[in-house]
Amino acid sequence: MLKHCIVGVDYSPEWDRTLEYLPAIKLLAGLEHLTLVHVVESFKRQRTRDQPGAAEGHLKHLAEQLSADLGIAVDYVVRSGFAASEILEVAKTRAADGIIALNRSHSASREVLIGNIVINLARMTRIPLLVIASDGAIAEPGAPIILGTDGSAPAKAAQHWFEGFVRQGNHGLALWVDADEHDDEEEAHRSLSNLSSAFSNVATRRLKGDATDQLVKTASEEKAALLIIGKRGNTPIQDLLIGSTAESVVRESRQPVLLIPT
Repeated sequence: MLKHCIVGVDYSPEWDRTLEYLPAIKLLAGLEHLTLVHVVESFKRQRTRDQPGAAEGHLKHLAEQLSADLGIAVDYVVRSGFAASEILEVAKTRAADGIIALNRSHSASREVLIGNIVINLARMTRIPLLVIASDGAIAEPGAPIILGTDGSAPAKAAQHWFEGFVRQGNHGLALWVDADEHDDEEEAHRSLSNLSSAFSNVATRRLKGDATDQLVKTASEEKAALLIIGKRGNTPIQDLLIGSTAESVVRESRQPVLLIPT
């Protein structure tokens, strides 16, 4: 499913949490190949460790370590420019199946001050983005896969991935959040009934309230291995507004989020 993934690498202390997630991601997503990407943001003050030789040496050592630890192919590349753009370009040129990114901030106001590469990736990506939280817990074996759905086209794209995971034997939970009185009662019932009928290992639940709050809360309570949601927007203008629910879930969730673009 996510056989080849791009991983952005930086030198922050929090980034090492990414390494703790990778064994679980390998088992869950069928990971076979990683490409490590370090982006030297040339508009920022340069540090010794950002020099090409130093950066490549660090990545080479990390690639060898990960390949030995995970038993998969690992390569690396150093780029210069804006981090999100360069990561996406590497993903495109190498035909990667997805991107893995670490979220270090759950604060929208802090993003304004320091920027947030994860949110930029979410707004711009054309391939699945797996977001893990620096302060999240590693899911236990058998943890459920959660689908957040509202019957929309982006939700149906996310459902396709959800069904792929549950076909592998993972327990699934499909959530439909009634955000207001205009939700289609018949569509919600039909969508959830079809899933529970098709898969004996899928439970369904309808919730009421703010979609972000309900999805993030339920994923936390269930200690979900993944929360899968769809991304609205496939034009340059829409990229800046991926959907308030999707962006908020990516920002706030402590459980891994798999964002699926349409």
